[in-house]
Amino acid sequence: TSFNNQNPPKFRGDGGPAAADLWLQAMEKIFGAIHCPEEEKVTLATYQLLGDAEYWWGNTSLMMEGAYEEFSWENFKRKFLAKYFPETA
Repeated sequence: TSFNNQNPPKFRGDGGPAAADLWLQAMEKIFGAIHCPEEEKVTLATYQLLGDAEYWWGNTSLMMEGAYEEFSWENFKRKFLAKYFPETA
């Protein structure tokens, strides 16, 4: 696919907020470049998750499914940011 031709980065869940931010920005940039339909963004992005991040998404997606939450890109980003950019008091 044209998505794979863009060499999308993988994300393992390590590297702190800076790594998470870079990954999310890269995904957004690729989606814009290939004019990715909204309904494909979560599938394509989550395919790039490995290790701890993949495990996190597996659990998160099950909880979303159980709560009948939409698997939208906005919902994914909200969950991703809550996980990898924890609020500091």
